[in-house]
Amino acid sequence: MDNPVLIFKGEEIEVKKIFYSLFKHETTDEVIRVWYEDFDGYLVYEKCMDSLRKKRKIQYGELFGDYERVWEDECS
Repeated sequence: MDNPVLIFKGEEIEVKKIFYSLFKHETTDEVIRVWYEDFDGYLVYEKCMDSLRKKRKIQYGELFGDYERVWEDECS
């Protein structure tokens, strides 16, 4: 079975799962955009207020323990 392919900043990446969802930290109100899950089991995200849009990694437990999904696009 073929894995999903995501075009991320002009780079074609084969990923385990595409997320493309926004999450807000429960206490700090920091908003992150989770792009995809890589083959090591990490979720790749970027902070919405980071002008460099640096890719970062987070684990499932940390994401779903500290963040909640938001439906509005607060990064715009």
